[in-house]
Amino acid sequence: MTAGADADTRRDDAVPFTYEQERYYAATPGSAEPGGAASAADLTRKNVQLAYEITGPFDPAVLEAAVRSFVARHDALRMDVLPGAASAPLRAQRVRPLGADERVVDHQDVAAASERQFARYVSLVQSRDFVAPWAEGGRPFAFRVLRYDAHRHAFLAAFQNLVFDSRALDLFVREVWRDYAALAAGGSVKSAAAAAPSFAEAARRQRDRHDPDRLGRALDSWRDRLDHAVRHPWHRPDGAERTESGDVETVLTGDALAALTELGRRAGCTVVQCVVGAFARAVHQHTGRRRLSLWTSMDGRRSAERGVVGMFAGVAPLKVLDAGAALPDVCAEVGGQLLEALRYQRVGGAELAGIRGEFAAEGCAWSPDVYINIRQIRSEGARVRDDGPLRIDSDAYPLRGITFVDPYALHLRCDEYLDRVRVRLVFDGQRVGRPLAEAIMASLVGAPAAEGR
Repeated sequence: MTAGADADTRRDDAVPFTYEQERYYAATPGSAEPGGAASAADLTRKNVQLAYEITGPFDPAVLEAAVRSFVARHDALRMDVLPGAASAPLRAQRVRPLGADERVVDHQDVAAASERQFARYVSLVQSRDFVAPWAEGGRPFAFRVLRYDAHRHAFLAAFQNLVFDSRALDLFVREVWRDYAALAAGGSVKSAAAAAPSFAEAARRQRDRHDPDRLGRALDSWRDRLDHAVRHPWHRPDGAERTESGDVETVLTGDALAALTELGRRAGCTVVQCVVGAFARAVHQHTGRRRLSLWTSMDGRRSAERGVVGMFAGVAPLKVLDAGAALPDVCAEVGGQLLEALRYQRVGGAELAGIRGEFAAEGCAWSPDVYINIRQIRSEGARVRDDGPLRIDSDAYPLRGITFVDPYALHLRCDEYLDRVRVRLVFDGQRVGRPLAEAIMASLVGAPAAEGR
């Protein structure tokens, strides 16, 4: 690293990484250990993406104006990663202004022989964007409108995960389609642009709250939870049948969702916390394991920063001491553990590397065998918007040519929408197997209703 690069990290406009960015950065292939200097092009594992099928009367120019407004008011999408991060990892990004004539959406007419061929081409483009690295000097996003004919379009969005998490995705869905509707009706979005909270300011506030005593308590909490993970790894239960790896999926609506909500009221927990509690108890029922180590994604935003687009998502371990207790008690324990992990999220990659070194010196290691991915997608019409003749479907184009290797024995994916909860349990065939995964899912779904009877 050159002296000039080091000086670049000390610029007046340099912005510190959030703790979650720092941990993501340190864990990403291409960066040194710990917190080493990687070029922006190396900071890719998989991007955050959305794909929309749009049928009916649609104005691409209006959508571009809505997208540009989103980029202009949310500075996370105007970030650059600065060099010199190895010596000054906390000052590693800056906001680069949006040029007056800078285009943010790429438009393409696709000469496809059929709608099916068009859809296949769109999927291939989206798959390429999904794994594309952050181009040197480029923006941390790719927006594309592909046109088949006047009444069929695709809109693709991909974001670099270093500056954009799943909560930000929900904000994007809500704001862009809100602004598209306002602009299409002849309105404007100037007032919304003025009110957008700053990611740069939120990152500075997070670091300004640094307290050595609080950091000590946070490290003690992490050591305790990681020690639990070391002591309670996943082992394939006796009698569990080996099968091909796969997944089991269900959607909870109506009476099932009402039962979850009532369980949450009784346990003093959210709906998602109840899903995780029911999952932990189901694992106990079918494996006999009372003590579990779970890993989960956490949104580190404070309540006053819910509208900040940026990267505040981090992975944290949880410890469950009695998965065999009554379901409301398991849900309450899970809820308390989630609060514990959230309270002590502010630990950087270097500190965690130090803890890992402590365990390694004792010949111990941990792995996130059971992982829970939680997303709240509360925007109305997050999957389908039907505005008269105009219909907008999300997740319309599956990724192609990409193989996902899931390292977990069990991976519970829980997406909470306004009117439903989608639960998907991905399992390792060698360590779990389909019969056990299906039994766990059946118990997870049935337990809240049975609890209410």
